[in-house]
Amino acid sequence: MKQRPLNEFTQTSRVWFSVFLALNLINLPNLVACCYWLPASQWLFSLVLPLLACAFGMRVRLMLWLAIPFILLVPACLACLLSIQNLPSTFLILALLETNQAELSAFQAPVIMTGLGTLLLLALYVVFVKSRVPADYRLGLVGRLLVFFTLLVPAVWDLTFYGQIVSVGAIKERFLSTFPSSTLYYGYEALSIRSRVQNRQDLLQQLTVSQEPEFRNDPHRQVHMMVIGESAAKSCFSLYGYERETTPLLEKTPGLLPFREVASTATVTLVAVPTLLTSSPAGKVIEATRQPSTLSAYKKAGFRVYWLSAQKKHGTFDTLTSIFSTDADEAVFLGGKIDLEGKGIYDATDASLLPLVRGILQRNEPKVLFVLHTIGSHGPYPARYAQEQTRFPAPKEAVTLALQRIRSGMAGDPQDLELVQNSYDNTICTTDFLLSSLISDLKQIQASSWLCYISDHGENTSKARLGKFMHGMVSRQVIEVPMLMWVSPLYEQAHAGKMAGLKAHLNTPFSATCTFHTLLDMGGLSCPDFKPEWSAASPRFAPGPRLVCDPKGTVIDYDQRFPARQDVSQVPPLQTQKLAPSVTGP
Repeated sequence: MKQRPLNEFTQTSRVWFSVFLALNLINLPNLVACCYWLPASQWLFSLVLPLLACAFGMRVRLMLWLAIPFILLVPACLACLLSIQNLPSTFLILALLETNQAELSAFQAPVIMTGLGTLLLLALYVVFVKSRVPADYRLGLVGRLLVFFTLLVPAVWDLTFYGQIVSVGAIKERFLSTFPSSTLYYGYEALSIRSRVQNRQDLLQQLTVSQEPEFRNDPHRQVHMMVIGESAAKSCFSLYGYERETTPLLEKTPGLLPFREVASTATVTLVAVPTLLTSSPAGKVIEATRQPSTLSAYKKAGFRVYWLSAQKKHGTFDTLTSIFSTDADEAVFLGGKIDLEGKGIYDATDASLLPLVRGILQRNEPKVLFVLHTIGSHGPYPARYAQEQTRFPAPKEAVTLALQRIRSGMAGDPQDLELVQNSYDNTICTTDFLLSSLISDLKQIQASSWLCYISDHGENTSKARLGKFMHGMVSRQVIEVPMLMWVSPLYEQAHAGKMAGLKAHLNTPFSATCTFHTLLDMGGLSCPDFKPEWSAASPRFAPGPRLVCDPKGTVIDYDQRFPARQDVSQVPPLQTQKLAPSVTGP
């Protein structure tokens, strides 16, 4: 009789240990993540969370059987952790969904190993649960209390060591940082984005677009180009009065129109670009994915539309931008590609877009719209230009170290500031070369053409009081962006009214949200979302307040935050030469 309690204790201990091992098989990704960034308290939380239903009476073995779908995901998550030190994200899942056969073949061995690992782990889990966990086993009172106590450990940990009080945001973050809840959520989000892509195709079918007769009957070839800049500070363009010669080629380009008072709608690409491409106001990113874009309007009007990007297709700040590439007839992404040897991703330079543009121009298509999404002046700055094209001295290693010192909060050494500023200014020189090269290419085809360049947002430079060489905050240098328009002689002759409208508004303050309306107007297009009073080419131009979405998601009036002042952007109109110079590079 005295032996029975000991046997029961031993048997219960074995069952608990078996359950513990089974739960660890489910939570292997979280266990591995502890080696990188996941706190041990978070791993403990994810380990006990599946037992919550058992604390309310569910049989333990039934719960473990229901967890089998998670076991199937474990090897793939482990492979992700070992390769990129992170759990699968929305953007990685999207990339995998869209990986073509050639790219997948580069990962043939890892895919096979992951598949075999899934089968092996599943077999081990099934045999283990079936043989070691009794079918009718339920948690006792002590077990239930232990589950509830353990689930409180992360909250107590945060309160004790970080002084953080439990909140809905903290709970959500906890779930989104651990397997399997993070993988399930991001998988759902990826499928949701894929659904929005399909909805954009439906949008095109339902979209109605009309074109003014003078454009519809134009006998000349029509080739238009929108170039989206990245992190370009207007204050660093010598075209706008900067003391350094960063844009000499553009300054000598006839027909170039620099708009001097344009405000971005946001401080990051993710929020800014959708408002350049659609009629969506500041901060309405998701709404923008449900609206027609400049690309879809031109495509509906019979133009062949191309999206050419030096950036990645998927990533934290990329996917909700590149979603608009689905409106194009052809889309090419040069950044973030996987090479044939499966060695990972690489950065592309903006100059690599030029051969693509020239190849398309040689097709002699009568009506074409290009949308070029550049990498521009986004950090790391030395990666944005070839060292042999450096105009201002900026050794790559020295710039990297100087930038680290500046961003670490150390006192800004004048030499460090000058070095990084040199590197940033070199990126502007590269943009100068790109735009002047594109304009030169458009001149050679003798078409009724225009090119519009606008940066998504700016960048704080060495002169900024806070956040030097950064964006993401509301400041003059981040919000005030360069916007340039070039029109061909044939376009100006055929559409003198549009040209007059543009010239009349070079000094008019307006928001980048006017870009969509201006570019449709430049093509003589109209659709339900088009507002002629928001077109800088219209004599009725009345753009309204310049609204900006700040980092917290709050929409503010930029002109109320930063009252108007006379600055370097207020320079007299360009005195351009009669003939364009030859383009040789920065």
